[in-house]
Amino acid sequence: MYIISGDQTLISLELTKLVDRLVGDGDRSMMVDDFDCDESDFEIGAVADSLTTPSLFLEHRITVVRHVGSLAGDAVDTLVQAIDECIDGVDIVLTVTGKLVKVIADAGKRAKAETIGAVAIKKDADRIQWVEAALIEAGFTFAPDAARFIAQWFGGDQARVAGLLATLVSTYGEGAKLTRSDIEPFLGEAGSVAPWDLTDAIDGGDAKKSLTMLHRMLGDSHPLQILGLLANHYARMMKIDGRGVRTAEDAVAILGGSPYPAKKMLNQYQRLGSGGISRAVSLIATADIDMRGGKDWEPELVMEVLVARLARLAGPVAASSRR
Repeated sequence: MYIISGDQTLISLELTKLVDRLVGDGDRSMMVDDFDCDESDFEIGAVADSLTTPSLFLEHRITVVRHVGSLAGDAVDTLVQAIDECIDGVDIVLTVTGKLVKVIADAGKRAKAETIGAVAIKKDADRIQWVEAALIEAGFTFAPDAARFIAQWFGGDQARVAGLLATLVSTYGEGAKLTRSDIEPFLGEAGSVAPWDLTDAIDGGDAKKSLTMLHRMLGDSHPLQILGLLANHYARMMKIDGRGVRTAEDAVAILGGSPYPAKKMLNQYQRLGSGGISRAVSLIATADIDMRGGKDWEPELVMEVLVARLARLAGPVAASSRR
């Protein structure tokens, strides 16, 4: 039994990989019973039959039940009973985007289910590691910079990696060694980036990366939205200014949330100090005026200048820490 949970787009990616592995060289159309709890014609009885009725022709079958979080009442009880009574030779795959109902989760524990997380990866290092694992699973060897190149290109659009790998397999064959130049023609448009990709680059004083992240965000967001994001970023630092904050726990008590982002916010505040935060807020306020007619500039240009200045504001300290 397998339970795949997380983001819907990434669930689809993990589900495809898992079912392909379970089917192996078999006939998918014969082996896989696929049910979606969100469909109007869904019947829980058909799921129960798939889990508990032996096949006349197959020794191995896969029963996929999507969106089990939509089940309620008697349907939940029927699924739990079917899981408990599942016959040998049937693999159960459940997908859920929210919290799994406790009785289903308990049935999964009794069946010793493997849980597969399908969540967006926030850290660059973790994204690179995830891409490396996907390349290895696809049978490729690759140059040292290949996984980093793919991870940075797609950003938060992890689901697009599956399509890229399928294209690379069909082009070069399994077992090929890939270089950056082999991969680049098949990448398509750059993927979306998360808000923290931009703020982390600015906080690190990396103007080039900051502008790259900005341009990619501008494909999906209006300049005023990004300006608001930056204003909120520095406003959160202002909340801890003068409050005697020394630890991540102190920052969490004021900012809320989890310790990791609070610690990042505290570290950047300590680097910039009150003067640096004030300067950043002043730059943002000026950009807001310029974007609303204060200067005869395109909004994108206003944002480019702002992001470059904010990165430069953090630059000397970031450079010093790297030494």
